[in-house]
Amino acid sequence: MDSVLDMAMSSLPGDGIAFEDVTDLFAQASQDMNSETMYLMDGFTLMDAMSAFEIGEPRLDTGFVGEDGPPSFNPLAPLLPEEVCWILDRALGYEMEWQAGNMLAHTVFTLTYIYHLSDIETDSMLPAFLTESDPDRPIELITCVLGPCVQGLLKCVDLTWRDLQNNDLIEDTEDWQSDRCEVPVLEGVPVQFVIEKLNWAARFVATSPRVPDKWRKPLGARILLRKALLELLNTNLCRLHVKYQSLLDQARDCILYLKSQPPVEISKDSAAHSAFDPYISRRLNTSVPVRVIPLGPPSETWDRVRTLIESLQEVKRLTLCQNPTTWEIAGKLRVWLKDAPRPAYVRSLAQTSFYNGLLILDQYSFTWTLDQLFAEVTGHTWTNLAAAIKATWKSPTAPPIPQIERHLYKLAISQVKSLWLNPPRLRRYMMRSVVDWHTVYDFSLDIANTIRDEGHIAAKLPRIIASFRLEAMREITLSGFQLELYAPPERPHAYWYTAKVIEAHIECYDDILPTLAKDSKPYEETLYRQRVLLALSALCTAVYLVTIPMIPLDWEEVQPAFERRYKWAFRPEYQRCRAAPLVQPDLYEFMRGIDDENLPPREHVQFAKSILTELVASGCAGGWVGQWAPERVRFLKGLLSICENLAALPDSIEGLEFFDPKKELKWDPVNGHPWFPAVVEPPS
Repeated sequence: MDSVLDMAMSSLPGDGIAFEDVTDLFAQASQDMNSETMYLMDGFTLMDAMSAFEIGEPRLDTGFVGEDGPPSFNPLAPLLPEEVCWILDRALGYEMEWQAGNMLAHTVFTLTYIYHLSDIETDSMLPAFLTESDPDRPIELITCVLGPCVQGLLKCVDLTWRDLQNNDLIEDTEDWQSDRCEVPVLEGVPVQFVIEKLNWAARFVATSPRVPDKWRKPLGARILLRKALLELLNTNLCRLHVKYQSLLDQARDCILYLKSQPPVEISKDSAAHSAFDPYISRRLNTSVPVRVIPLGPPSETWDRVRTLIESLQEVKRLTLCQNPTTWEIAGKLRVWLKDAPRPAYVRSLAQTSFYNGLLILDQYSFTWTLDQLFAEVTGHTWTNLAAAIKATWKSPTAPPIPQIERHLYKLAISQVKSLWLNPPRLRRYMMRSVVDWHTVYDFSLDIANTIRDEGHIAAKLPRIIASFRLEAMREITLSGFQLELYAPPERPHAYWYTAKVIEAHIECYDDILPTLAKDSKPYEETLYRQRVLLALSALCTAVYLVTIPMIPLDWEEVQPAFERRYKWAFRPEYQRCRAAPLVQPDLYEFMRGIDDENLPPREHVQFAKSILTELVASGCAGGWVGQWAPERVRFLKGLLSICENLAALPDSIEGLEFFDPKKELKWDPVNGHPWFPAVVEPPS
């Protein structure tokens, strides 16, 4: 050891620059170390130490604590009522940060009272200690108020964690962080026990003379909010609708009151500051480095909690709806509109509320799902449709109805649940689903070709199935703009291909509409979607025309990018089917058709505007929109705003030569529309 230090001292790096020599510090620290002894820390094995040199173990880079060690914390230090409120508000803010996808070690677990719950139990304290406390800082604020609220916080974490862990579609680390760092979160404590403790805390605050009158309502509102959140997470949404609504209203009232109050302020030397240790992950069994997450003002916390409550309210509204199409509409509007993102817990709850692994909507079978889905699209249940096919079947082989049902059971459920995934995972699901939809389409063609009766409902089955597949294909291409996946040279083809997919989709609706009763909800819904698709197709064509100059002239640059971007459309599974997939991406057709368009871009925009204006004025929002009609109208108004933004596009084909899309178009899916650009003034 000494020889190594001598060699290091003989040639110090940075000698003569502003470096400080720390050789003596290392020499002093290593005096008591034996070269034959291995030193290990809790939760850090020899394998971890060996891997650290290769991959860079984060725990080796958490910073130096200092000679004094971690900051001291006295869980029984008396607190003022406003200090308790400040701690509870900050703890709730960290809970919302965890709900947003951050680590427990960086959020909830920074609350140091979590590790001292046994120290602040009233049962373990002497009566004299409880009665001789400072009258301005009664110890009951810790033992009777703060303690139960911390238990309620941990139990909320436990219930949230369980729901997310049990849901296969909300993936760990992509939507939420499941690492609990081996910290107990009251897993074995009954929820009712914690609720009773919170009830007792609320009664104490309301009646005890040791609580100042000024702080009774602020403390009580925070206790009731925690109790409401805990009961919401513990209530069966599908069966206890009345109780669930009452809890939502109670939580909403608490938030409105707390948001109306001025922010709680405490002194800089307050003991409440020691209640949070942002560097707690140094002492936890975790593999993540320290990360200090700053909290915004209390108003931001109340807004996040309100978003959580309103999202739970929407899920409750959905559980009262027995129409899969309405679930689909609500899910897509969540993706299309720029609302506050739903927490992972809410999206998981929506998925399990629709399908709990055994039943649909907690009461229906798979057969009901197919019957309802086809009834909402065609006006005929799948059971009646299958019976009509069997009654007119003349081929010696049985109709492929079981094969169709096997695929449809999976698709009908997954397409609804997938709409509550995060946008990237939703796009990946859509890419996989188009293969399954084409398989069903292939079977449906066999049925239509065998029956050969244009008046038979089965003759429309291929068009019905194709419409589902084309819907998914459109979502795949448009979501690429929302996720900012397309490079500038890829955008022209993306808009052109989206328009082609929409045109094929409109043809399906044109074929289906005559078979629907005009006073029925399936007719209203199909007509609405057809009109919206016409507007979308016109907008895509307009933007495609003005972005043609962005296409590279080098064919070797275009083709590899095209093959990577549309590999989902050329999967080998398609070879198992006899029918060719509809509207496959075709780069050669795209390049050949560049000069085929004769209408100027502005006319396409004006056509889209006329359709959208008519839809908004008529109040037509589709047949199955239900309570989501205002959101659908807001979606239409968003497309109308795009028409206004694109009103300055060239009004002639010749004018395209003077339009520079790189300078005059701006794509901003965060602050603007998720799919389309806006015309901006070119820089001078």
